[in-house]
Amino acid sequence: MKRWMGRAAAVLMLVAGAGVALEPAAAQRQPKASASAPKFKFTKEVQALLAKAQEAQQANDHSTAIGLLTQADAIPTKNADDSYMIGMLRINSGLGTQDNALIEAGIEQALASGRVPQEDQGKFIRNLGSLALQRNDTAKAAQQFERYLAVNPDDAEVMAETAELHRRANDNRRAIATLQQAIATKERVSGGKADETWYRRALAIAYDANLPAETASTSEALVKAYPNATNWRDVLVIFRETSRLDDQANLDALRLARAASALAGERDYFEFAETATMRGLPGEAKAVIDEGVAAGALNLSKPVVRELNTAATSRVAADKAGLPAAEKESRAAKNGRAALGTGDAFLGYSQYDKAVEMYRLALEKGGVDADTVNTRIGIALARKGDKAGAEAAFAAVKGAPRVQLARYWQIWSSQRS
Repeated sequence: MKRWMGRAAAVLMLVAGAGVALEPAAAQRQPKASASAPKFKFTKEVQALLAKAQEAQQANDHSTAIGLLTQADAIPTKNADDSYMIGMLRINSGLGTQDNALIEAGIEQALASGRVPQEDQGKFIRNLGSLALQRNDTAKAAQQFERYLAVNPDDAEVMAETAELHRRANDNRRAIATLQQAIATKERVSGGKADETWYRRALAIAYDANLPAETASTSEALVKAYPNATNWRDVLVIFRETSRLDDQANLDALRLARAASALAGERDYFEFAETATMRGLPGEAKAVIDEGVAAGALNLSKPVVRELNTAATSRVAADKAGLPAAEKESRAAKNGRAALGTGDAFLGYSQYDKAVEMYRLALEKGGVDADTVNTRIGIALARKGDKAGAEAAFAAVKGAPRVQLARYWQIWSSQRS
């Protein structure tokens, strides 16, 4: 039995999707002994059965080998070394007969013996999780992957797999938290960003499960890590769908989509231009229409688009010429409503300093919604590149749903070069 005096090699695992592939265990090979390899001492009666079982395996007679291993396992005097080797040889016969249940039983027995080397325990445990996953026992798979992570806490890939198991079990908050942990672990270990698909998956789980707080946090994480136009559009579409925005807040969300180059298609551009026109902002409406036409999203030959363009264009000259008078009236007014409207007009013409001046006047005079005004002070300052000023303005926004909109605007502002 000298062939078992060295350390039996670990079972190796290759994961591909939900399946599992296992390389044959090397219990039937004769490894080189080393000073650190564990020494095995087998019970005499068990040792004889193990030798016969190994010979049967080498002859590819797994039926006989399995029977002999069952006899060995039934011997009441067997010790931990016996149990370990019975488990390892069961794995070999399971592989030889493609019997995953036998492989799983063998791995569990080897682990239970306490004789699996510490450096190999994670591989064995992960195999158990993969085998459970292959037979759709997601509860056991998740349990085994969590057990694996306890000894391999830096394996972000397995963390992400475990998150999917939690999702399949409808434990969505745990799925999101585990995926966020995987992202943090991947970035800590690699020094770079985790894959974009992990961020998007976390958001998808949160959104599909109707978890508002998690939807907000995963949305923010996505556009912080990957602030591309597609992600900004998806985040803002979800925000607008789930937040019951009034026309004013919706307009500010559309403004962010425009700033982030996240307007896409006729619907986005048309809605923005139509909303701005209805709010008495022809200059902003005209700018959006022109951008939509240039992007190929709007076609002026289409009657509704042509009519909207005509409505906006016909008002721009008079509206712009009336700004000085509107500013004067705003200063003389008893409350800040006129100043707010004038600030909006200046914002639409990209006159950001004048817009901020009017918005601050509106706050000073009162009679306006402070969260709306502070959002727009932040927008104007962000658009002109005053990051510190924008951050202070956005931080002053407190009420829902504008507080979340302000957070998105602040993220966009902080990313400007």
